[in-house]
Amino acid sequence: MGQQISLLTGYSHHDLDACIEEAEGMDISALFKKIGEDQFRVVEQKCLHELIAANANLLLSCGGGTPCFFDNIDFMKKNGTVIWLDPPISVLFDRLKAAYQNRPLLNNNFEPKQLEEYIHLKLAERTPFYKQAHFRIQDVKPDPLFLIKLIQHG
Repeated sequence: MGQQISLLTGYSHHDLDACIEEAEGMDISALFKKIGEDQFRVVEQKCLHELIAANANLLLSCGGGTPCFFDNIDFMKKNGTVIWLDPPISVLFDRLKAAYQNRPLLNNNFEPKQLEEYIHLKLAERTPFYKQAHFRIQDVKPDPLFLIKLIQHG
């Protein structure tokens, strides 16, 4: 989705996790194992601030935890339009199940059958942060043109 919107708008698209991987020289799962979640969140915040400072007209995709730590949600809102893509839990379940081994908070901690319960728990923890976004989109496949309108005009 981010890449498609980038092509349509000319905005620079970055995936925060990919930027972290490039900066740290390892994938997110390996980084989590090496430094733990607390230190990962410090690295994540640093990359978030650097990306936003270095790029005008930036379209940033971030992980679900990003807005929930430090001042990240406030910083993101101050520097742009924040859109919470909020598909149904069934869609989140399918996405996470398909990428189970690449998710550091799931890797080796949960059996797939516990995944739905885990999603409910994380959403309960994170929703207060997500609700601070400028916009919430609950479509399974949001219309890129509608998202562009939100980004450019609110």
